[in-house]
Amino acid sequence: MEFSWRRGGSARIVTTDGDSVTLLSSLSAPPGTPLEADFDGLAYRVKVRACRRTDEVPELPFRIEGRFQNLSRTQRERLLAG
Repeated sequence: MEFSWRRGGSARIVTTDGDSVTLLSSLSAPPGTPLEADFDGLAYRVKVRACRRTDEVPELPFRIEGRFQNLSRTQRERLLAG
């Protein structure tokens, strides 16, 4: 699943359980930062727990670990459906 960050850039979900999430991102963010993204017409918010540079995917050089905030049931189901 690919997101578009509202402040520019993109991210791809690596893993999620519907609450915590690991993303590969084109943008870095310090711990505690709330990031907002758009996907399929809905807004998603991720609170960053950790951010590290990685070489997994060159166009997405940052691995962000965090948790979703204020997800609706519909949003959570879409995330878990993949």
